[in-house]
Amino acid sequence: MGLKFYKQFFTTKTEVLADIEKNDTWPTTFVSGATEGPPVHWHNDEVHAYIMQGETDFLDAQTNERTMVCAGDKIVIPKGELHAEGAIKDRVVYILALPDPRLPEDFLAMFTPEQCVDK
Repeated sequence: MGLKFYKQFFTTKTEVLADIEKNDTWPTTFVSGATEGPPVHWHNDEVHAYIMQGETDFLDAQTNERTMVCAGDKIVIPKGELHAEGAIKDRVVYILALPDPRLPEDFLAMFTPEQCVDK
């Protein structure tokens, strides 16, 4: 299925929250500091990522393509889809939307490619 990128999808936080409400998902703020980026991984749920500040790229491991993203962009990461956030020079602020609320230790758990994918 692959990652889905929606360039300049929104201009305000109000628009993001309206999209989250429309999709019946739960929002949370996530700040990614300066990093070389995590290894290729997958999540147990579909994740909608709204870039509020900053820029980075995302690797879609299915196509082996990297796509630049910046403030105003939305990324949909399907459940079980291998991907990786790229390097970040300063920080990227996301609003992430998940299907249900999570405890901090369960939020956005990352699984390696070798772990069983239950799509």
